[in-house]
Amino acid sequence: MIDAKQAQAIAEFEVTRGNVPSPSGGGQGGGSDGSITATEVITYAGALVTLAGLGTLLGTQYRQLGVIGRTGIPGLVAIAALVAARLLPGQRARGRRAQTSLVTLGIAAIALFIGQLQAELEGGPDASIPPDTGYRIILLAALASVILAGVALYRLRAGLLAAELSVALIVTGISFIAWAHLQDPWPRELVFVGVAIVLLAGAEYGRRLNTLWGTEILGFGLTIPIVVAFIVAGDGNLPMELLAGLLAIGAFAAAVYRGSAGYALAGGVGLFAFVLDIEFRYFRSSLGFAVSLVIAGLALLAIALLLTRLLPRFNLKR
Repeated sequence: MIDAKQAQAIAEFEVTRGNVPSPSGGGQGGGSDGSITATEVITYAGALVTLAGLGTLLGTQYRQLGVIGRTGIPGLVAIAALVAARLLPGQRARGRRAQTSLVTLGIAAIALFIGQLQAELEGGPDASIPPDTGYRIILLAALASVILAGVALYRLRAGLLAAELSVALIVTGISFIAWAHLQDPWPRELVFVGVAIVLLAGAEYGRRLNTLWGTEILGFGLTIPIVVAFIVAGDGNLPMELLAGLLAIGAFAAAVYRGSAGYALAGGVGLFAFVLDIEFRYFRSSLGFAVSLVIAGLALLAIALLLTRLLPRFNLKR
């Protein structure tokens, strides 16, 4: 049996627990609000199907749609998605998650609209668009997506928008390299180092706001310059390969310092890619390859054990 004071204390505790902010939902919602509702699932599925249908429609019926259809359909999809997101109640985590999927769809549609509008100004499907012009069209559309996704991520602080921002930055980097005719490996690597710096700045800002998923996804962006370094290294560019290895080690150091799963994953992927790259370039024999694989696996297990031991102690000290 409990008395009236104990009952009142329990009631106050339940109310307080229901109002605890959710670190993954952008700062709002908790308790029962952390579950996924049918409305959210339908919203996610609807946004995904709409985006897939939009891409299929433009890909298969490009000429038949005409200039109005090619530009109007992405524009209408963007307007409808953003209006629906605005009308959804966003005070609770469930509403914010549903808003996120619609805003993500709207940003993708706007980027498609901007790219298609530029193509129409260049003469449409019947025009012979030079490669440089095509790269510029993609670059401007991707830059618009970066700006819009960054603003939306600042407002909603959702992991889905962090992923969209990451993809948009990667597309921006690739299209800029193609448009600027960057042939040497070091300028290419510097472009993606810049991309990673933007993502890491966003991750550190999100960490200050206690945003979980968006922060970790942006932190995983440290993988980008590591993987790109191996791709552009070609044959015999050992300094580039060593740079990638140092970046992987730096990602692990950041994971220990920040207690970040995103940085740890980036370091793990980078280290594994580093070992594989060294294997394929310098240990082509079956024996050397097998031994180096075993060493790589043991190294990853050792790092995982080290992180398991160090992260709790480090967090307690902080």
